[in-house]
Amino acid sequence: MAMGTNRDDIPAAQARVVYQRSGGRCAYPGCGAELVMDAISPGDQPKSTGKVAHIAAASPGGPRYDASMTRDQRRSANNLIYLCGPHHDAIDFQLDHHTREFLTEAKLNHERAVARATRAALGNVTNYELDTICSTIASAPSDQAIPLIDPPVEVREKIELNDLGAASREKIRDGLSQSARVAAFIAFQGTYSRNFGQRLVARFKADYYAARADGLDSDEVFDYLIEQAYENAGPTDTPEIRAAALAVITHLFEICEIFERA
Repeated sequence: MAMGTNRDDIPAAQARVVYQRSGGRCAYPGCGAELVMDAISPGDQPKSTGKVAHIAAASPGGPRYDASMTRDQRRSANNLIYLCGPHHDAIDFQLDHHTREFLTEAKLNHERAVARATRAALGNVTNYELDTICSTIASAPSDQAIPLIDPPVEVREKIELNDLGAASREKIRDGLSQSARVAAFIAFQGTYSRNFGQRLVARFKADYYAARADGLDSDEVFDYLIEQAYENAGPTDTPEIRAAALAVITHLFEICEIFERA
């Protein structure tokens, strides 16, 4: 899904990370509005209507500006929050209430709630959701050569190697609950669509290297890849589709097709 940012200096890759962590909903306490305009015509795509805002301002004189932060820290997903239009405007006007601490807590609470909803939906993922996530991606052209499948590295070792934080570790733990289903689905698809699994891997490897080239850290890359999987699924947006995106990325992580290996 296409989405806009509220500042030109917010990198598109960081905006995608924020969108994924927010589940496409306003992070303001008590709001949670779904910020997507559904497509009416078959040839159109849904349009995200939310805005990505800085918690600590991007430049001196802006709301909640922190001179001790680096430029990269100000542009990072950790300093960005996804909001509906009214709440986006309110936080930069009503500054006594909308402190940095208030917005940081609101962001974290909302993102934890989104993660819990995805975790709950994992048990309802079926081959329909996996097909929605995988088939379009595997059929799309990629500049990456079709890779050979590497032998797996133990998951905990790979998490440590890539310096993934607590939130990503929890998502990986949740996603692994559906890894066998994802593996079976990919194997089945490969029986009548040649190199299905390799083409899927090639696409996500291309996305992985693009995210690294944009300067994302490991946790941001993980969420970026989940958002890429979800976005390429087309107009369908359900908790199960988002859970399927997590399951697919976690499976590819487990079998060492994305992220660094020893």
